[in-house]
Amino acid sequence: MDFKKIKTYLSNNTIIPIWIVFFVLASIIVNGFLGVNNLFNVFNQNAMKGIMAIGMTFVIINGYFDMSLCTAVSLTAALACGLEGSIGIVPAIIAALLAGTLVGCINGVLVAYAKINAFVVTLAMMLGCRGAAYLYHKEQSIIPNKTDGGWAFIDFGAGKIGLLSYISIIFIILLLIAHYILKYTTHGRNTYAVGGSENSAFNAGINTQRVTFINFVICGFLGGLGGVLYASFAGASTPTLGWPDMHMLVIAGVVLGGSKLTGGVGNIWYTLGGVMLLGVIDNIMNLLNVQTYICTMVTGMIMIGVLYLDKVMMNKRTEKANLE
Repeated sequence: MDFKKIKTYLSNNTIIPIWIVFFVLASIIVNGFLGVNNLFNVFNQNAMKGIMAIGMTFVIINGYFDMSLCTAVSLTAALACGLEGSIGIVPAIIAALLAGTLVGCINGVLVAYAKINAFVVTLAMMLGCRGAAYLYHKEQSIIPNKTDGGWAFIDFGAGKIGLLSYISIIFIILLLIAHYILKYTTHGRNTYAVGGSENSAFNAGINTQRVTFINFVICGFLGGLGGVLYASFAGASTPTLGWPDMHMLVIAGVVLGGSKLTGGVGNIWYTLGGVMLLGVIDNIMNLLNVQTYICTMVTGMIMIGVLYLDKVMMNKRTEKANLE
């Protein structure tokens, strides 16, 4: 066994040793953490965040981020629940997915073609989606009707095959699709190139505007899908679904997984690791009966520590490369 290669691999993939440390500590101090049911519950409970994190991964590798992703969830969830009684559940779901995709299209056009700052664009879209969701909800929850597939919609959100929820199965399928796109397609390679250096990618003949636009559309679509699945899981839609902190947790999961906010670096499987790491931290706090505000504070401190460790490791790798 080549321990030097293993050490190099772990230093280049910080999320893996962090996972190992957390699992060892949790298994020692938290009773029941390593139970099969608990581990599957962690995965099932974070699958919807993971679906949205997939979309965010595309945008962050591209060199941007999307503040509107999770507030669009409340709007698309409202459309899925609210339109179900009048047009049927399938058309309602399609309408919700189209709404999420439209949000991504608008973001993509303004960022890629109009060259408006992504933070400003997506922040404005976040506020717009939040206001539209409140307007549609009329400050009340929306519950699907018992007829026209409403119960089937709710049953799907709670459904399982064995210990895996239907939503988790969708998440796994999307992970495989995203991995294939990023690793084996021209669009995936172009996404890394644009994130690494947009000017260099443009000079190499890559249509950087189209690449950025497509990634925002992917992000918007998966945000819409997240909204539909959240409504299905909860059995209702609320005006505040998806905010105030969900988009920050999604971005944090992607960054903890090793994607760089500067672009050009990222891996869909490490995004899975980052999202689930946050889920494990939350699960540990719940099993220890830690109060919510303390859990939030501890999660924040752990995130800072993990990102600092990743920064230190990256600096060491850079120094070693320069010496060589």
